[in-house]
Amino acid sequence: MIASTLAVAEKVLVMFLIMGVGYVCYKKRIITSRGAAQLTNLLLYIVGPCLIIAALQADSEGVSTGKILLTILLFLAGMIAVAAAMQLVFRRQTRARAGMLRYGAIYSNCGFMGLPLAQAILGSAGVVYASACVVAFNLLTWTHGYIILGGAGEDRRQMLRKALLNPGTISFAIGLPLYALSISLPEPLVQTLDSIGAMNTPLAMIVVGTYLAKLNLRDVFSDREVYLVTALRLVMVPVAFLLLLWLLRPDPVVMVTTALLMAAPVGMNSVLFAIKLGNDTQLACKMIALSTLLSILTMPAIAVLAQNLAFVP
Repeated sequence: MIASTLAVAEKVLVMFLIMGVGYVCYKKRIITSRGAAQLTNLLLYIVGPCLIIAALQADSEGVSTGKILLTILLFLAGMIAVAAAMQLVFRRQTRARAGMLRYGAIYSNCGFMGLPLAQAILGSAGVVYASACVVAFNLLTWTHGYIILGGAGEDRRQMLRKALLNPGTISFAIGLPLYALSISLPEPLVQTLDSIGAMNTPLAMIVVGTYLAKLNLRDVFSDREVYLVTALRLVMVPVAFLLLLWLLRPDPVVMVTTALLMAAPVGMNSVLFAIKLGNDTQLACKMIALSTLLSILTMPAIAVLAQNLAFVP
């Protein structure tokens, strides 16, 4: 179960090489902005849900409904604690800029980056627990996250609807009862779900690569506050969360999975919300770009640290 430092780094390197393919495809106009948006929709509405349901159909050793629910609670509690702590940071900025910086430090790209890495390192069990984390993430990002970015005046019922009725949460709500009741879908359907779900990692990395290709990297490295957000998102937050998990001693796979998703770079929703609410999209893009580029170094380190703390008595 314990992957060596080299093995984890190798998996992350593969993901970044695929990301490079997306970068080149966008620069060469093989994939356009419209094409990238369509691939994102395919990933969110088809591939991701298929992966989640397929993982819940797999015979994952050690996975239980109780551990899945515990994962949701742990990740939710961790994010709430981080959100509370971030109220003490970025107090000198304007409200809009402070909200964007705080969002970047709190909300990770757990779906596009964390889930594929959990799948690569931990297999189907990692996907199940990572999917549970994504449910917790969606509950907060569409409520608290949306509000701190300027959506305080939005209809609360609409925000709650988006938090509950999104592809990730719906597919998890479909798959979990099937798993809990030991209901197996027909084999041809399971194979179809597996085949489509297998596209998750390469497709997600290609999409991330196209987003990076849109940015001027020189501008990315010129904003000091973006460095602070990146340090918080990639190092300080996941390490603090991991130490808390080490004290609580949950199931080792649960511990590693939640730590991985907490260690992912700044979430893509920061750009989507910024566009919708008229916030600073350039700042959001800078945070995503810098944190994503540096996560090739930090995510393997967090993964190895998590495995050593989780699996070594």
